[in-house]
Amino acid sequence: MTEPPAKPSLNRAVVAGAALAAAAVAALLYVKSAPGEKKPPNPACEAAAALAPALERLAKGEVAAFTVAKSPEPAASLAFNGPDGAPTTLEAFKGKTVLVNIWATWCVPCRQEMPALDRLQGLAGSDKFEVVAINVDTSRLDKPKALLQELGVKNLRFYADPKADVFFRLKQGGELLGLPTSFIVDPAGCTLGVMAGPAAWDSPDALALVRRAAGEGPSL
Repeated sequence: MTEPPAKPSLNRAVVAGAALAAAAVAALLYVKSAPGEKKPPNPACEAAAALAPALERLAKGEVAAFTVAKSPEPAASLAFNGPDGAPTTLEAFKGKTVLVNIWATWCVPCRQEMPALDRLQGLAGSDKFEVVAINVDTSRLDKPKALLQELGVKNLRFYADPKADVFFRLKQGGELLGLPTSFIVDPAGCTLGVMAGPAAWDSPDALALVRRAAGEGPSL
């Protein structure tokens, strides 16, 4: 495993066990109120809160580990580089539903998941939805693009944070345990839910979830 320099070390066991810890992570991230206590909805995320029941019914099968935000909040402010290498932010995607995936070449589950994310973008990508896969490699910066080419990725645009600030910001905020981790963020910039660990994002279950999140699926 390649570790980002001058940063806290990434625990190999934590990365490998991210999928197994999905339920525990979700409890820590999204159920912050005491049992039976209802947290007042954030006014900025009313649409996300209204969508939550439908997403909970769709979080099954291949995406059963996707945990819907009980009380949606604005997503963390993230800065990274766009396909042209110029700085951009997650806020730049407001108006569009995005699946934000944090990945690295040294993360085996990330490598295995990437073709499914690419197919998801090919199947569901539109002016309403995009997969924003952010690479956090900090060395051998030619390697991520080479890997994507090797895997036959053709639909994903390349986003990267060579300083891995995105990873450590989310980790320190308790929003990320290991890699890969994916968040679905609504057009208002509110987090709809999280998947800790890899998923079959090109499966019918995932497509139904994503299309409903993007407002393109039937109401349930």
